[in-house]
Amino acid sequence: MNTTGCVISIENLKVELGGVSVLDIPSFCLHDKEFVSLIGPNGSGKSTLLLVLNCLLKPVAGRLTFRGDEISSRDDIFRYRRRIAMVFQEPLLFDTTVFKNVASGLKIRGTKSDEIQDRVMRYLKCFNIEHLAHRSARKLSGGESQRTSLARAFAIEPEAIFLDEPFSALDPPTRHDLTDDLERIVKDSGITTVMVTHDQSEALRMSDRLVVMNSGRIVQGGDVSA
Repeated sequence: MNTTGCVISIENLKVELGGVSVLDIPSFCLHDKEFVSLIGPNGSGKSTLLLVLNCLLKPVAGRLTFRGDEISSRDDIFRYRRRIAMVFQEPLLFDTTVFKNVASGLKIRGTKSDEIQDRVMRYLKCFNIEHLAHRSARKLSGGESQRTSLARAFAIEPEAIFLDEPFSALDPPTRHDLTDDLERIVKDSGITTVMVTHDQSEALRMSDRLVVMNSGRIVQGGDVSA
């Protein structure tokens, strides 16, 4: 596979769980500043692919590269994870304030305190939750929790971000508002993004490219017309 221009690429990827094949993908390339949506039925392998791309699930075969460099050793994985972010269906927030949740990834990376303050407040404002900065994560609504989770991921300003159905647990009005904000933020930031979704209209609206999966394989893909 020609990986020229790929931020992340996989080749001959195979994943098995309990001896059963769950992913078999000969090739996949994610380009710089591209927004790709993975769609397909339940059990098609969409979330499993995200876990592999995030190095949270080890394949039995295949090659993962980031900007041309293969990710193979533990040190490679550690360095790679510091340059990416993932948001799950469940927000998975720490039992502390919204501010401290959003700051957590920056603190882990050794960011200076004044930059943490600026960056956290900037992304709280981007996701319209700056007024919640000092509220306990335990007292947030579902939409507020997911906004906090997204702000935490974007605050580290990753080179790629993976979104695993981030709106699936939200009611339609909340989902619509958050989709609007996410679309704007991704376009403004230019962060390379892969999102799993069951909502085809949402995918068509936000994406540069759609990838259709079924039975652990990529069965179709193409650019979204402007």
